[in-house]
Amino acid sequence: MHRYLVSFDPKRVGHHFTDVLIIGGGIAGLRAALEMPADVDALVVTKDQIRESNSTYAQGGIAGVLSPEDRFENHVEDTLTAGAGLCDRTVVEHVVREAPAQIHDLIRFGVQFDLKNGELALTREGGHSHPRIVHALGDATGFEVMRAIIARVRAMPNVRIWDDTFTLDLLTDRGRCVGAVLHRRGETILVWARETILASGGAGMVYRETTNPPVATGDGMAAAWRAGAELRDLEFVQFHPTVLYVAGAARSLITEAVRGEGAYLRDKNGHRFMLDVDPRAERATRDVVSQAIFRCMERTQHPNVYLDMTHLDPDMVRHRFPGIDRVCRSFGLDITRDLIPVRPGAHYCLGGVTVDIEGRTTLPGLWAAGEVTSSGLHGANRLASNSLLEGLVYGTSCARGAVAEVRRSPQTWSVLPLQYNVAQGDESALDVADITNSLRSLMVRHMGIVRERRRLEEAQRDVAFWCRYALAREFHDRSGWELQNMLTVSQLMIGSALRREESRGCHFRSDFPQRDDEHWQRHLVCPPFPGC
Repeated sequence: MHRYLVSFDPKRVGHHFTDVLIIGGGIAGLRAALEMPADVDALVVTKDQIRESNSTYAQGGIAGVLSPEDRFENHVEDTLTAGAGLCDRTVVEHVVREAPAQIHDLIRFGVQFDLKNGELALTREGGHSHPRIVHALGDATGFEVMRAIIARVRAMPNVRIWDDTFTLDLLTDRGRCVGAVLHRRGETILVWARETILASGGAGMVYRETTNPPVATGDGMAAAWRAGAELRDLEFVQFHPTVLYVAGAARSLITEAVRGEGAYLRDKNGHRFMLDVDPRAERATRDVVSQAIFRCMERTQHPNVYLDMTHLDPDMVRHRFPGIDRVCRSFGLDITRDLIPVRPGAHYCLGGVTVDIEGRTTLPGLWAAGEVTSSGLHGANRLASNSLLEGLVYGTSCARGAVAEVRRSPQTWSVLPLQYNVAQGDESALDVADITNSLRSLMVRHMGIVRERRRLEEAQRDVAFWCRYALAREFHDRSGWELQNMLTVSQLMIGSALRREESRGCHFRSDFPQRDDEHWQRHLVCPPFPGC
């Protein structure tokens, strides 16, 4: 296992200098960019087009206390309940109280949220005690939010955006992050930054069944770990209960808001099984619903369950969920008349780079925001529509902290006398796609909704074997680097799942089915990168 994924010599590569480097072009990264004052230069790098992030695909919305019938205390308690004992109350209260101001900032930036009678339209989702979710374009909130903030960032003269740029690793010197190693237009570039903000998203692509876009391969988590930053709680992966399941087709998310508006879940025989599981029925938290669907599929020996909206007003359904209506119609399904086949899919990484309430990581010079982090907001299970909110709040605080550090330190630059050569291993060709597909299938089978020791140990052995020969090589393209990052993150996830011998939130061990607060109401820190 190498400290850097590729060899480089500073005398033979390009150099770029910036005050603040922002890695990631989702809602957290761009909210950080929007906070940059005119006298601070910032560079935003994203490995695909700027619109290609989990934020863009977010359907549900943003949670915030905006109704006179709702209270901050209600949102806090709903979040703590979902988090199953691992939330940091101070963080939860901070984020919840910031929500209304962040939503109104988005409106100021040009986001057009859906209205009802001239006021913000609020809906309710699983785990929420009150309607408090703002949404846009019915079920395309992420698309609308990203449209507005991308346009706003592009208009800032002090912020540059590099898309199609792969972040290979974080540069470090004497225990401090000083920038990153990038691959752009076929060349290796060293970007030297006075402060770096990591907002690279999650690792949902380690699973075959996922709602995530192809960019979500855990690159930021892996790079931060190699650089010496602390990671924690990687055993907690939230599975979204309702992903459209049509054999042979790409998986499409069916937003939480569908159940919030009153849709039912039925098994293949038409039985509404959630009534047998939880008094909240379909509005229970995602971990409860996902595990109930898993058990139902096992019990009925059927590959999916069904969402039923046929009892709801057809005009309301089509108006509220135009994107879902459009996707389902492409498969000959009428969401107002037909049952929709769904099953759970990997959706959100709750663990990640450890950050404090301001977004500082354990590595000086490095800040982090969004799904790449473990902030203490989500605990063991994320409350629906709290993720975009977290990206907004932490993107803002990371930017403010980074700018304060830039202004405190003298504006001097020194290029370190680095030279890094990856030891060359076996030069025989590897079928990267085959290993990637094998890894993703293994994670579904052994690190899915229900886990147990024997399967986890089998997964650990297989992934360790792939790591021994895949991490020892130097690849020269994105697919190889992504495989190395996915293997790295998967190995840490499996190890954490083996260590946590209880069931809590979205981590369910069939061999330890009970929650155990006496021994396990604590975070699990990943082993550090060797040599750090």
